Amino acid sequence: MKAVFTDEEFSDVRGVISSLIGLEFPVNRRNTLIRNLGLAAKEFGFYEVGEFITWLLTAELKKVETQILASYLTISETYFWREPHVFEAFTEHILPELIVSKKEDKTIRIWCAGCSTGEEPYSLAIALHRVLPDIKDWEIKILGTDINPSSLDKAITGVYTKWSFRNCPSWLQTGYFHNLGNERFEILPRIRKMVTFTNLNLTHEIYPSFMNDTHSMDIILCRNVLMYFSEAWVDKITERLYKALNNNGWFAVASCELSSHTFSQFESVNFQNAILYRKSQKSLLMNEDHIGNDFSLEADKEQVELRLRSANIPLPSIIGVGGNPFINHDFKDAGYSDDSGTNKEQAIQKVVETDTVSATITINDPIVNIRILANGGKLQEALTLCIEVIESDKLSIGLYSLRASIYQELEMFSDAIASLKQALYLNPDFIMGHFALGNLFFKQEKQKHAKMHFNNVLALIKSMKNEDIIPESDGLSVKYLSDIIMNNLLKLK
Repeated sequence: MKAVFTDEEFSDVRGVISSLIGLEFPVNRRNTLIRNLGLAAKEFGFYEVGEFITWLLTAELKKVETQILASYLTISETYFWREPHVFEAFTEHILPELIVSKKEDKTIRIWCAGCSTGEEPYSLAIALHRVLPDIKDWEIKILGTDINPSSLDKAITGVYTKWSFRNCPSWLQTGYFHNLGNERFEILPRIRKMVTFTNLNLTHEIYPSFMNDTHSMDIILCRNVLMYFSEAWVDKITERLYKALNNNGWFAVASCELSSHTFSQFESVNFQNAILYRKSQKSLLMNEDHIGNDFSLEADKEQVELRLRSANIPLPSIIGVGGNPFINHDFKDAGYSDDSGTNKEQAIQKVVETDTVSATITINDPIVNIRILANGGKLQEALTLCIEVIESDKLSIGLYSLRASIYQELEMFSDAIASLKQALYLNPDFIMGHFALGNLFFKQEKQKHAKMHFNNVLALIKSMKNEDIIPESDGLSVKYLSDIIMNNLLKLK
């Protein structure tokens, strides 16, 4: 095995890893990078790490290959109730306050970004179970995401060894786990079913997004994650997570990651031996001032890209709100059309360069506007527009699915089911229709119906590759859907 990088190789490999995964390997982690790449080389079929590096510098990695590489470069080190003072802040202050504020709609949404093997989201599920006596009457969403598929596989099983319980309260292990013997412990089904796990790359995926359920969060934890990213990526990821939070939502990072500069858009709140961040009215105003005065061209471009990618449909034009009157840009003028072969990236760049596009972007297409409204939490407006568009296009399967998603967020479950059945009437092989129905029946604990639709999805995607994108899914992969379905089927057993 090649034991030493040349300085040039080290620099080049660091650049590739940063662009693929966003991870930063400084000079003092040189040996760690060499060791981990040596282990990854075997997974990719290389006997020599040098050969693997040569290939890595020129290859265009597929999504599944990026995930494999990430599994060797990221650290899956966590345990239950990590940093107890943070969980004390949650159980004694944050969650009780949130429960009071949500007593009308009875919904709580939490996202653990970079959840590793699942101890953190399960800890939050346990915390909620302890402070919410009528939890069965509530709609609880706890999402755990990670780039490492191996870690997620372990999280989904919910089985842990004694090492995962170090430094946690004794009541947590004895009260919320079955002892399987051989120092293995399985989390109770009522806790496991509160958490959904899925793969997500914080540097590549779209968020906040209505379609992958990374929007309108009350709490986001991203602990012991950001310290591995470059400063540029930390800024981008933090901004996206900020937008994924509801007003007055809470954001938590590890104590070693606390920074008044990095998280300046939030208001910091001091608890006993713990500091958390809040998207308060004060921080909202400060962030608006920042965007208005210092919104960079790169950030503008990213906003355009996110809107285009989240739409996942041909976009004839874009309106930029940077001055008055509004200025329309036709992408054909920028050299882009569906069949032209011109890179959409180049077209976006030309649009951005020809005008100052501000933080507020409106896509001149009704379907895209429905999604923008939904992603922004304006569900009733999105529903009204969606119903109007369906009246003029009653054969659009995607519109019925989109309407069902909005109904579901509004907790109009019967209407959501009816809308999805209309879509499946038009196309019985509509994968996302079966997937959405499976999720709806799963939440209603109608196991027979949920299993039927989940199995329909598995049958329809059986011949597809993991990295293939599901039609009408806004860029979701076969692997993404498979992970969620297998997780849910496991809970239905």
